[in-house]
Amino acid sequence: MFQIKQLQENLSEIQFSKTLYEQSFPLEERRDFYDLIEIKKNNPLELNILYKEDLPVGILNLWDFKDYLYIEHLAIFPQYRNQKIASNILNLLNKTSKLIVLEVELPIDEISIRRIEFYRRNSFSVQPYKYYQPPYRKGEKSIEMHLMANVQKSIAEIKYNEIIDTIRKKVYEKFW
Repeated sequence: MFQIKQLQENLSEIQFSKTLYEQSFPLEERRDFYDLIEIKKNNPLELNILYKEDLPVGILNLWDFKDYLYIEHLAIFPQYRNQKIASNILNLLNKTSKLIVLEVELPIDEISIRRIEFYRRNSFSVQPYKYYQPPYRKGEKSIEMHLMANVQKSIAEIKYNEIIDTIRKKVYEKFW
């Protein structure tokens, strides 16, 4: 059985989340972990630990906006990968009936290609518009990426622009 539980601010959960977060994402694709804890206090950010039975196996950081979810980070501890944990978590999220969007690296190497294919197998599609992940820190460069969504068609361009504008302003620039 898989569960998504909000991070409780106890030492073991914080250490688990911080370790996995920092191991899984390069500096330019994340912020300081303790900033996340502060940000979630007054924003629609959820910091979650993923459980298989009673064992913590991953993290899911997502923003719950009015009509869609934005997955900022999803990671499974290496020893628990390839057990369909992330697929089961995405399946649970898809049951919310909300649009779900997330960023993925461009398909430039085997890992990034496999990541895109993983999301495709889990009902996501690459959106056909240009996307640049804003920097986490003022003065750093944006990173060209793809935005994927849990629909099998393109999001209308006007909706897409609205989504990326919200992400840029409320997830990134607000915290510079």
